[in-house]
Amino acid sequence: MARLATYDYRALGRLLRARLEDDGRGWRVCAAEIGVCASDLSRICNGQSVSAPKVIAVCDWLKLSFRAFYDPPQAAEPERETPEVFHGKSTETEGQADVG
Repeated sequence: MARLATYDYRALGRLLRARLEDDGRGWRVCAAEIGVCASDLSRICNGQSVSAPKVIAVCDWLKLSFRAFYDPPQAAEPERETPEVFHGKSTETEGQADVG
């Protein structure tokens, strides 16, 4: 089964929280500068998802590529052919004595 694409909101949230704490101006001021609301920042800091435009705005503010947290899908491995199993008597060794 293929693995779907994911986005690491937790990693983004850890970086955002650290930056907000270092900034010191308060979440509402930073949110206004970023172009999102303070509750969006809270959701991201708690590892929850928000819309793509908000992720891009936050990543731009952090001076990071939004792709830094993107984990692309992986295709399923192709099904392997099961080799045929012989369940009978070999005609090649029929009548030969065991050497031993």
